[in-house]
Amino acid sequence: MSSISDVAALLERYAAGERDFSGTNLRAIDLKDANLQGIHLQHADLEHANLLNSDLMGANLSHANLSQASLQKTDLTQATLEGANLYKADMRQAKLHGTKLQRADLRYVNLSSADLRDADLREVNLSGADLLHTSFYRANLVGADLRGADLFQVHLQEAYFDEKTQFDPGFDPVLLKMQRLG
Repeated sequence: MSSISDVAALLERYAAGERDFSGTNLRAIDLKDANLQGIHLQHADLEHANLLNSDLMGANLSHANLSQASLQKTDLTQATLEGANLYKADMRQAKLHGTKLQRADLRYVNLSSADLRDADLREVNLSGADLLHTSFYRANLVGADLRGADLFQVHLQEAYFDEKTQFDPGFDPVLLKMQRLG
């Protein structure tokens, strides 16, 4: 795994047109307010990274380690985070419209007030997540694990679920106007 310890070096290479930083060690890097649209960070280590208010629209973060990263107010619209580790990440008010998150680890993530409209969340683990005021409108939650997640005041209207989607006992997805597939 290559390593970039200098924020200026990464931003300079990005500004010069380089987009592929796959497998790079960016642990605890401070990229607050950075514009990194379309960047490729597959398998990158961004544990404890500060990406507060950054623009990662269309970025590829598949299988990246973003555990305990700050992604508050980050724009991840149409980004790919398939299989990413987002354990305990702070994603409050993040924009995840149409984002691909299949099989991502979102245990204990804070997604309060985040926008996950039309997001692909198939087989994600959202157990213990804080989802207060989060919008899952038309999101695909097929096979997702939502046990222990805070579903108080969550917008789940027209979100998709199936028999493999796991909820806490007594939770009725149909009552919240979720759509059953299969």
